[in-house]
Amino acid sequence: MSRIEAAKRRAGGAKRALAVLAAAGLIVTGLLARATNPGHAAAATPAASSSVQSSESDSQSSDDFSIAPSSSQPQVQTHVS
Repeated sequence: MSRIEAAKRRAGGAKRALAVLAAAGLIVTGLLARATNPGHAAAATPAASSSVQSSESDSQSSDDFSIAPSSSQPQVQTHVS
């Protein structure tokens, strides 16, 4: 086997090793993303959510909030130095 053939064989082995490592990294990243995805609901702990109650939030209704745009003009600066 010549030096060129040996170098090609080593380069091919290194490329395969990098491809395997890249595939493994992609799989691990995908699994971590799936495990930590906030879009999936987890079991709620009722004790933690019900222990903090605010009397102010109980007195507010949906009629207290408005989505309508403001009637005043926005304060915009157009001068840039």
